[in-house]
Amino acid sequence: MTVSKIKLTMIGGFCLLVAFFCAKDIIAKSGWPQVPAEITAVTVECLMESTQHRIVYKTVSSASIPCELVEAFKSVHADKEWTVKQKFTGILRVGAGADAVEATMDLNKSGGREPQVGDKLVVVQNPAKATQIERAGMTGTRVMLAAGAAALGALLLFLAFRRPRPSSANAAAAGLPGGNAAERARQADAMIAAALAKQATLPNQGPAGRQAAAGLAREARFSGQRSSFGRKS
Repeated sequence: MTVSKIKLTMIGGFCLLVAFFCAKDIIAKSGWPQVPAEITAVTVECLMESTQHRIVYKTVSSASIPCELVEAFKSVHADKEWTVKQKFTGILRVGAGADAVEATMDLNKSGGREPQVGDKLVVVQNPAKATQIERAGMTGTRVMLAAGAAALGALLLFLAFRRPRPSSANAAAAGLPGGNAAERARQADAMIAAALAKQATLPNQGPAGRQAAAGLAREARFSGQRSSFGRKS
């Protein structure tokens, strides 16, 4: 197996492994019930990231800081270019009444609007662990991820293990004179055998029959020589 095929096999196997764990997670969370939740507190952090490309590698620097310190952080590390991404972490009151619990979950902007205290949303809750929650509607995303990873993995493995097709040079050689030499040789042998068989029936027909038989034999041998000319044994 060539190096390229080994790489395709490894990447394809990794994709199938990702698809397997996604499918396993979907099955495990398919029975989680949906419950209402309310945001009681929101914490905002800024994720700083800088990527520097080298000749054969790249370095990534990252940090998580309070958003009010972004400008001071950039001035201290002015030798790098930074991208800033906000991260919202919410404390939610999940459920209602005496069964309500507090849980933490990452939040996202909705239509450009930042999550606010008092916002209501629907989450799915682990029946075995009430504080383990997740935003409802994530199943479709996981299904798409699992299907995409499985399809990509199967395609890469197919490319790694498929048999190579004959090259165009070999295909063209098959159509050139001499490309079917073996077939023509078999046809010549069949002509010789037919001529000899016919020759055996002609001697009883007198001098004319013997002359015709000799002519057929010569023609058959000459045809066989032309067909086998240039053929390697």
